[in-house]
Amino acid sequence: MKTSLHLAESFAERLHHHTNPETKAWWENYVKGSAPFLGVKMPKIRSLLHEWHKEDVDGKLDSREQVNLALAFFDGEHTEEKLAGTLFLQEILLPANAIDLEIDLPSFAALFDDGKLYDWNATDWFCVKVLGPLIAAHGMPWAKRIAAWRNAENLWRARASLVAFVKVAGERAYYDMIEESCDVLIQRPERFAKTSVGWILRDISKHDEAFVQGVIERNLEDFSTEALKNATKYFEKS
Repeated sequence: MKTSLHLAESFAERLHHHTNPETKAWWENYVKGSAPFLGVKMPKIRSLLHEWHKEDVDGKLDSREQVNLALAFFDGEHTEEKLAGTLFLQEILLPANAIDLEIDLPSFAALFDDGKLYDWNATDWFCVKVLGPLIAAHGMPWAKRIAAWRNAENLWRARASLVAFVKVAGERAYYDMIEESCDVLIQRPERFAKTSVGWILRDISKHDEAFVQGVIERNLEDFSTEALKNATKYFEKS
């Protein structure tokens, strides 16, 4: 039987057959050169993933082996491999209830700490497609553990402590932990720490503008112009 490494490599080979120099150039320009791309568009990544899974994985590996296989995708050099790993978790393993809090959340944290998720694009995809749905589906046990990442030294894991809550921005049960994370992240000097605060506050402002005003007033000196504009995007102009 093929190992997870060999199976991940076999999928990467499929990706390499569909590279496009123009798509590669567009994406690398979009992310300002922060990560390398092959040049494969998302619909093709998705279709290749499901085709490969049906042919090489389904019925051959149990759910735990498949989670480990999905995580092996993040060892890949190119962003498309990491996006495919995210889609594997989101579209195949989450619906199968294959993700375990105690086993898999430490592995997710390691993706950041080990440098496998290291830019805003792949980080935000992982947050919105995997971490957010896990919070939405399973509530506080996942929410509390992910929110605790606010204190992570790694910028991208700290950013995830807020971006993961975008899908539940209208649920007040999470506001205390979101507020604490905002207070921590906005004090960090990195651009993408501050923009995570702007993003979550922008989405919360659709439901509770007073909450957003409170966070801003308490931390105004630490906001960047970019984060402040985003947080107040839906405020009345006055």
